[in-house]
Amino acid sequence: MSAGNSALIKDLAPEGGVELFARFPPEARTYAKNLVQEWQDHLTHLERFKSTTVQGYMGNLSRLLRSSGVLPWELRRKHVVGCLKQSKGPDGMPASAQTVSSYCSAWRSFQSFMLDQDRVNQIVATFGVRPDTFLDRENGISVKRVKSNWVPSQWALTTDHIDKIEAWFIDKIREAKRNHSKALLPLLRDRVMFHLCIHFSLRISELVTLELEQFRASHHERLAHFGDFGTLTVTGKNDVTGTIPMREPLIHNLLITYLKKVRPSLLARAKLKPDAPTVVTFNDRTLLVSQLVFVTERGGLVKPNTFRDRLKQICREVMLPKKITPHTLRHTGCTLMAPIYSPEVAQRYMRHRHLPTTMHYYHSEPLNAGNHLSPIYGLTLPGDEDDFDEEGMP
Repeated sequence: MSAGNSALIKDLAPEGGVELFARFPPEARTYAKNLVQEWQDHLTHLERFKSTTVQGYMGNLSRLLRSSGVLPWELRRKHVVGCLKQSKGPDGMPASAQTVSSYCSAWRSFQSFMLDQDRVNQIVATFGVRPDTFLDRENGISVKRVKSNWVPSQWALTTDHIDKIEAWFIDKIREAKRNHSKALLPLLRDRVMFHLCIHFSLRISELVTLELEQFRASHHERLAHFGDFGTLTVTGKNDVTGTIPMREPLIHNLLITYLKKVRPSLLARAKLKPDAPTVVTFNDRTLLVSQLVFVTERGGLVKPNTFRDRLKQICREVMLPKKITPHTLRHTGCTLMAPIYSPEVAQRYMRHRHLPTTMHYYHSEPLNAGNHLSPIYGLTLPGDEDDFDEEGMP
């Protein structure tokens, strides 16, 4: 291990810029920083974790090291117990099982990395201390119980819920049109986002970064009538890719109408802004605004919290029985999808590595799968063609 890299690891520097290992001798301090840096590089380049996951792991390790006040190779079981005792939730209560699980995932990963035999031998030869297991089945047993008894906290919308939300969008859109409100275009956009999120069972990160080139025509004759929008290919969490078919003409019509009339209006308004961006970044990805399916009136990417706020508004005004989030829509999509296909096909469309994960997303309430959108709304934009001029502006 190189001892020449003394770059401060930001994630391990507490507030005020005081280095975590500052009180230790220079050789130990440098070695400890390099050890953690190499683990971070391992997560990033070999495990290929997302940057947000790596940052979370680094923060969790930092929590343990600050709590224990020892060098990484001096960590022992008692330090884990002490750190967990100090961990409190926002309400002052002990950290939840899910929070403890996230801590232990990071600690277990670092432990495995540090206890590589070559590293152990080098640490023993340099400092005369043998690293030992600090997280095991005994002090991590609560995490095991949580995972074995885990049930999804999410739920799936029923057809009645979806119809009520669709009616809410229709009413709001008509009201905005009557009042010539600036809220019209965002409402039209969010309506399409809502239905596509369900139809393709998208994560919020996949929804807001959706690009036109992800849609492709299908070679299957039963999907030919969808034209260039017969399939959607999505690469999601853990770089798992799935290609999901377009299943419903109503969804297809809604998307096409949006792309022909609403999206050009949003982009036209964005062009009037002198600071309108041409590229945006999201989770280390650089995206062309011209390729984004969903954009803001300023020409930017729709922030996840913007869509979450819309769902909160819907939940409040429609008076749904539970809180809805983007992940609720993903659960709904899986629940609608699973009865149509085999579980293995649903797993592929959900972009899950493991089938049991997909089955946790399936909620067995009868949802009349395959016809979850009431045809009385038609899923077209409210009003006639005359509501839009030649430029596509309402």
